Amino acid sequence: MPLSRRNTLLLSLTLLVLTAGVYWPGLSGRFLLDDFSNIVSNDRVHAATLDWKTIKTAASAYQPGDFGRPLATVTFAVNHAIGGTDPWGYKVANLLVHLANALLVFWLLQCLLALPRIGTDAGRWRTPVAFTVALLWAIHPLQVSTVLYVVQRMEMLSLTFVLLALLAYLRGRLNQRKGTKGWPWLALSALLGATGTLGKETAVLFPFYTLSLELTVLGFHAQTPRVRRFLKIAYATGLAIAFALFVIWVIPQYSADDSYAIRDFTAYERVLSQFRVLPMYLGQILLPLPDSMPFYYDTFQKSSGWLDPATTLAGAIFLLVLIFTAWKFRQRMPLVALGIFLFFAAHLLTSNVFNVELVFEHRNYFALLGILLTVGDLVRRIPVRDGPAIKYVAVGAIVLAFGFLAILRTATFGSALHLAMDLVAKNQASTRASMDLGTVYLVMSNSNPNSPFFSMAAQEFERGSRLPNSSPLPEQGLILMAATTGQPVRAEWWDGLVKKIRTRPASPQEVAAVTGLMKQRYAGIEMDDHRLSQAYAALLVRAPSPQFYARYGDYALTYLHDEGLADRMFVAAIESNPSDSEYAARIFANLTADGHARQAAAVHRRAVSLGLMNAVQGAQHSEESATSSPAVPVSH
Repeated sequence: MPLSRRNTLLLSLTLLVLTAGVYWPGLSGRFLLDDFSNIVSNDRVHAATLDWKTIKTAASAYQPGDFGRPLATVTFAVNHAIGGTDPWGYKVANLLVHLANALLVFWLLQCLLALPRIGTDAGRWRTPVAFTVALLWAIHPLQVSTVLYVVQRMEMLSLTFVLLALLAYLRGRLNQRKGTKGWPWLALSALLGATGTLGKETAVLFPFYTLSLELTVLGFHAQTPRVRRFLKIAYATGLAIAFALFVIWVIPQYSADDSYAIRDFTAYERVLSQFRVLPMYLGQILLPLPDSMPFYYDTFQKSSGWLDPATTLAGAIFLLVLIFTAWKFRQRMPLVALGIFLFFAAHLLTSNVFNVELVFEHRNYFALLGILLTVGDLVRRIPVRDGPAIKYVAVGAIVLAFGFLAILRTATFGSALHLAMDLVAKNQASTRASMDLGTVYLVMSNSNPNSPFFSMAAQEFERGSRLPNSSPLPEQGLILMAATTGQPVRAEWWDGLVKKIRTRPASPQEVAAVTGLMKQRYAGIEMDDHRLSQAYAALLVRAPSPQFYARYGDYALTYLHDEGLADRMFVAAIESNPSDSEYAARIFANLTADGHARQAAAVHRRAVSLGLMNAVQGAQHSEESATSSPAVPVSH
């Protein structure tokens, strides 16, 4: 085996061992935040066996027939078939994906550092620099909240295919530089990039990553002028189309009044806020101190104007200078420029007008590599009078420091109590952190009112309910604690919950607070149906939807015994979805099958006036045929 190949293999194994060792203490942790809605309470990924039916069900885990992120949700189903809802197996699978990505990053960096534009002396330092940067990327403390946050497997799997696509793209472009056939590799890279979108939509940024390569280390070079011209035309055309779609379709869609109804910020405020968010990310990457990474950012202040706060304008100026510098030096320092371009490209979606939360650490999973690449090349260029030894020592110290900080963070993530207490200590105004800590206390109490942890949970929920701009989830926790243990439910808890539902945007937290109570009511938990009805009615005002109307109609029949309310809710369900005749037919068929003739008749009448008659009549005919036909014996 050639020496360079053997060194690469040994360094690859070392990279895997060191990375696995850093993350191992965190594998004993629990599920977090969106893990519960996407995995724990998502029956569609709860596969008992692995067959085509369960895989197909898991692939449409968000909505029946909606193949949103099947690459990830199918792996969740595999996890469930093997180990149920024990989070350990899910976190191990995340770590395995991260290890694979670390290897791909190592190989990608070696390819980049071998490019002609990097310099003739690249051979001396290519492998050790690639290994060092890949190791820093893999064990960076900022990555902990991605690798050990199970639902972010979506982000990691998406990047797996993006990294494979980048390797294929580089191979194809190098072939074109040599005058050999490169199009098969470029076609493969496009296919791999498209496959990555089945993990998460962020893989659509792949063309922007390749454009970053062309602007810096590749330079649109090819042996024939025809290929060079084609590449430039293709990228210019692609950019023009992307810009046109953004202006014509994306901006109008997210500028609409109701597009940000679930948020307490607008699209404009979201974009302004990113001028502070991106510099904050850079600070976390360059100086990953524990207090700078609170995981929950629900208290992050939005930017309401260029000077509100003033750091918004300062951040915008800083980012513009950074982009200008990268553009200015893209020929003389291509790796430095490439790293900066990759950082911005990786944030094109999440720092744009799209309706997602302001801040999340996992958005730097790939962007981190760009900054490390930039810093690595700058360090390489620093002249050292007495030889490179002092530089090696400094880099080694940084690697050890980052590894130490990462182990501290993974160990914290590995303990439910320690993590919850740590997150509250870092961000005492965070409702999410408070809810986490209260929930952990409640689990430790085994819902025993005599346990000291039970009272500690109640105290934390009480504290969380009084936080500025807090969601109604703390009140929900207090109500459920009392209702499930036979304790009295205080009127102020219901008052606080209903008031927040009426006055706050209908974010996922507000929806979860009410629907969670409703779910427990259907599970047999006794609670005040009048107050629960008030909360649900308030939610319908803030977040009217066909599904919510239909659920409220069923609740009116099952627990309120209010036929008139049920009539209105089922009719409202089809009125709020007037173009979906199949949905109206399902409502009608379900009501008929359950013996609710009055509500079925009301739905039928409204369907006639809305022009949904054909589907409803078809459902009616099917129902009549099923009840009038003789039973068919089943052959075994």
